[in-house]
Amino acid sequence: MASSTQTDKQEVQHNVEAGAGAESQTSAASPAKATDQVFNARIELINKIGDAALKDLLDGLQKPTTDMGPVITKRERNEILQNHSVTEDQVTCLVDMVWKKGERACERFLSLLKDKEPGVYDQQQMILKLKEWICSQYKTVQEYNSLPGQDVLLTDRYTDPLLVQQHRKQKEKEKEIRFRGASLFSAREAYQSTTVDQFFSPNDRGDITKAVILQGHSGHGKSFMAQKIMLDWASGNLYQDRFELILHLRCKELNQMSRERNDRCVVDLVSYNKTFTPLISEKLKDSPQKVLFLIDGFDELRFTNEINDSLVICQDPFTPAPVEAILSALLKGTILDDCFLLVTTRPTAADTLSKLLKHPLRSTETLGFSEKGVQEYFQRFCQDQQVAEKALRSVKATGTLFSSCSIPVICWIVCTVFREQLKENAEMAELETTTSIFVHFVSTLLEHHCQGLSQPVPTLLRSLGQLAERGMLEQQVLFEKGSVLSTVSDPASVPFLCKFLMKKKVRLEEMFSFMHLSFQEFFTALNYTSDQNDEKVNELLGSVKEYDGKSYVLPVIQFLFGLSNKEVVQNLKELPLPSTPSIRGQLEKWILELIEKSKDSKKSNELLFILHCLCELHEEEFVRRAMEVWGKITFASIPLTTTDCSVLLYCLQRCPTIRSLELNVCNITAEKLRMLQPALSRCEELGLVVEELSDADVNDLISALGEGQILSGLGVLKSSLSEESVQQVLSALSRQKSVGAVVLSVKTITITTAERLLQFYKTTQITEFVGVRLLEGADTAESLCSRVLMRREEEDFHLVIAHSGGSSPESETSGLGLDLLFPSQISDIILREILHRFHRLRRFTYNILLFDLCVDALLSWLASLPDLKGVILHVSCLTEIWATRILQLIHTCHSLKRVELHLPKGTDTAESLCSRLLMRREEEDFHLEILHFGDSSPESETSGLGLQLLFPSQISDIILREILHRFHQLRRFTDKSQEHNECVDALLSWLASLPDLKGVNLEVSCLTEIWATRILQLIHTCPSLKGVQFEAAVYDESFEKEEGLLLEEGICLLRRPDCTITLTGKRCCKATEKCTEFKDRNLSCNELWKGSSSRVYLQEPCSLVRRSLGTAALSPEPTGSFGLLAIHADLNKRPAASLIPHLPSDCCTFSSDASTVTLHPNPAFLPNVLTDFHLSQSVKLHSLPVWALSEYMRHTQPLRRSGRLFVCFDPGCLGQPL
Repeated sequence: MASSTQTDKQEVQHNVEAGAGAESQTSAASPAKATDQVFNARIELINKIGDAALKDLLDGLQKPTTDMGPVITKRERNEILQNHSVTEDQVTCLVDMVWKKGERACERFLSLLKDKEPGVYDQQQMILKLKEWICSQYKTVQEYNSLPGQDVLLTDRYTDPLLVQQHRKQKEKEKEIRFRGASLFSAREAYQSTTVDQFFSPNDRGDITKAVILQGHSGHGKSFMAQKIMLDWASGNLYQDRFELILHLRCKELNQMSRERNDRCVVDLVSYNKTFTPLISEKLKDSPQKVLFLIDGFDELRFTNEINDSLVICQDPFTPAPVEAILSALLKGTILDDCFLLVTTRPTAADTLSKLLKHPLRSTETLGFSEKGVQEYFQRFCQDQQVAEKALRSVKATGTLFSSCSIPVICWIVCTVFREQLKENAEMAELETTTSIFVHFVSTLLEHHCQGLSQPVPTLLRSLGQLAERGMLEQQVLFEKGSVLSTVSDPASVPFLCKFLMKKKVRLEEMFSFMHLSFQEFFTALNYTSDQNDEKVNELLGSVKEYDGKSYVLPVIQFLFGLSNKEVVQNLKELPLPSTPSIRGQLEKWILELIEKSKDSKKSNELLFILHCLCELHEEEFVRRAMEVWGKITFASIPLTTTDCSVLLYCLQRCPTIRSLELNVCNITAEKLRMLQPALSRCEELGLVVEELSDADVNDLISALGEGQILSGLGVLKSSLSEESVQQVLSALSRQKSVGAVVLSVKTITITTAERLLQFYKTTQITEFVGVRLLEGADTAESLCSRVLMRREEEDFHLVIAHSGGSSPESETSGLGLDLLFPSQISDIILREILHRFHRLRRFTYNILLFDLCVDALLSWLASLPDLKGVILHVSCLTEIWATRILQLIHTCHSLKRVELHLPKGTDTAESLCSRLLMRREEEDFHLEILHFGDSSPESETSGLGLQLLFPSQISDIILREILHRFHQLRRFTDKSQEHNECVDALLSWLASLPDLKGVNLEVSCLTEIWATRILQLIHTCPSLKGVQFEAAVYDESFEKEEGLLLEEGICLLRRPDCTITLTGKRCCKATEKCTEFKDRNLSCNELWKGSSSRVYLQEPCSLVRRSLGTAALSPEPTGSFGLLAIHADLNKRPAASLIPHLPSDCCTFSSDASTVTLHPNPAFLPNVLTDFHLSQSVKLHSLPVWALSEYMRHTQPLRRSGRLFVCFDPGCLGQPL
């Protein structure tokens, strides 16, 4: 065995060396390498070589010849035969093995094949010749402006288009005409894309696709793609294992054949060299499942109806028949059903085609180039890398032109124009504005692509302008043929118009559009300038009463400014077109008025539109005058493109001084920062947010900041700055007059980083805050934390430390954060200690015991700090342990006034006892606030609950745990469930039993009758209660409070003789059919209640009356009701009902001049302490309160049912004693 193995190794080494040597000697002389022949004919060999031929080939390859040793060894022969049981697999293994051994091995294989299987060899050679012929015919392409003999290689031009595998409605396609700039490419990213090699892959049900529709508008490269498919297959780069033969049928040629009225068979439809006809016939007969028919331009067929209604039925592909019948049978699969089909067409004929084609069927569409495809096309076209980059930058700076380049034919035209211009002028100085590019583009097309026009150029341009203007006024981008013919005599010959077919019920109708909406807008503006009609221009400008970013006339106005530029006007004369000098004056007056109206506006899009108009006008003196009107230029939360930045720079550079500029979240990258740097450094006041900066870009940032500025804010986001870069930025900031908010995205946060931050805070005039944060998703292993922030709050120092933590549910440090409040700046020592102790928590993320020990150690150390005023802890789950920790903290840290527990947004799970927990000290009182954030959506059944409790001293941890657990029970049930109501009642009943409870504040989504009853019950059953407050409120997803709803059923119940309360929330103002559901709170009929939150205080009855009547005159509500007159009751002594003063009217004695009145006590009232004072003391009122009391008695006289002084106004007890 060892000897045999050694022999095999020697044989293989000899074979490889012999093959390599022969290859080096023969490859240069061989026109078609044997390796290429074997590779290209691989699938044919696998399908044709049988068992007998395989054994003969193995025998021959194992034997040595006079000039070379064996090609395969005995071991390799056994491997082929024994490892594979199917002949096709054995042949596959042999062919691949021989091909890998090199040129001489393949020559030996082909020589044996010729001897043993001459039929297979001859067919293989014929297929190779066919592929060579196809390569020669398809490798070059003629461009629109190619002269004879100026063909270019297909591979030098072809760029893969964006293919989608989904049906798109006509409205979606129409929208694409309207898309601008990069938004066109972004919108297309949502589509499900595919590739050519996936066309015939199994569908979702596992069925092999038999027919594929490839649809696309004219000029989108369908025929180009068909030619590339043929070239790739013939070159061995596509479908090698799937198809032995691809037959290309051009529908234009089929139209000609149909007109000749000669019967033909399938083979006659193929425009290949007749030498290959026998091969094609043999393949169609022997292996139709290995044949693909590529039918290009189905929409161009002139006999579509004949295909649908052909009277002649073709049943044999080799029997002559009408072209219509053969094509119909081929598409339907009544002949050659095993063959595969790939058919290109315009979208308007796709429905007709899909009804004809056999199944399983797949529909795809080419949308032209993606953004990456446009870039690739420029590089292929220009070849010179420097020229390509300059051209691409110019096109990208013009958003409308860039989006137009998604159409391959337009991309070719643009590349052609720019290539010639760049050769003549490398700087492209004349193409500064969008309008100048469009003018040059139009003039180039008129010069090179409009020969033989039926009308003069000025007439054609006016006709196009009239058509475009009509479409603009009607907001129409698709035009019927009749409408186009009324202005353009021969639309099919005009390169600016696109023609396509649209199904109109039972017929197809020719439709036209401009190549892109931007071209329609340009020709509309051109029409306004050539009409010489000032009134018409004024009417257009007057239609823009107030800036509306969606107005369809704004792009036209922008083009009007561009067409008023002096250089553009000069270029227009070369077309030639008459210009209107007076239009510039109209435009300048209009834009100045718009600037004056909008100079204080916060609409970034409006500002951007004005700047674009000024840039298009490109008149420096006027731009300088216009820019001086603005005091502050603010862009907020609007992504600025490269074009926008270029426009902004141009306008800012015209300003002698730039007073204030703010670029907040505008997608300012390093490239855009460098572009804007000359203007940014000149700003007196600057707010700037930049993104995706590297350390190499920091110098550009520092240059942009300059010195001596008022820096309102600086944000460096989505970046990974090093410690050195952070130091450079902080140093640059220290040279400014003042600094507002600063946030830097960094690579790692170390002690050095934090200390530099603190030093910067101490030495720099900061009005807001300064902080660093890790890049989202960055490795935090080496960082002390994820975020450090230092903020100034009046005289206090606020330190924020956070750690984003792990994403797993078990991670204790997920979202852990610490906010500390001090009365003054802390020392470096304290800062280092805080960071080190906080960092230790990360080491024990999944060790709960050690994690708890570290937390307790941290809080214990914080409690020892003498000046700590406030603490906020952000935790992933608010548990009982965390609650007792902060209670202990506020108990042991005497300087601490406030401590809170927060859950980060999106982490409020059922395991948490609540969403937020707050404890604070005010003098001797202790406040406890518990919140549960529900869902504020109208459909929500869990709207949240808030509870604030006031105690005279700090509570015990036992009471705290009981409160939290009872509160937590509410989260298990929906608001209206019986279980939820029982839990609420149990909670309030338990609260009423607390001996020291001084105050209760309830935050509930809706005041209902049930809640009103609960409030009254709480007031009557809790003897220690000093105050109650109710607020109808709910919290949204951002934890922002929204007003809830006050229902009439709850309000009426609280208007009782024994208690009246003022509420906060929304109340329905309708007279009837008032809102009764929480989900209706945002209806317009619900208005915010004007009263403040209600409180119930302790007062003695007589002093209460004295206060109520002695402070101001009584004035009824608009409804005439006194129901909200604040009545206070001594809850400490007895139930409120027994303390309301009951004074009969005969107990009031007015003086003769009505200047005073004496109020006598009601004998029925028995106070707790019976003294002569309480039984006989009278109250005398003077001046204004006397008038108020008399007015009250006069207004209440018609409804009185009692002799007592105060009566009720509630409908249920009207006139009864209060």
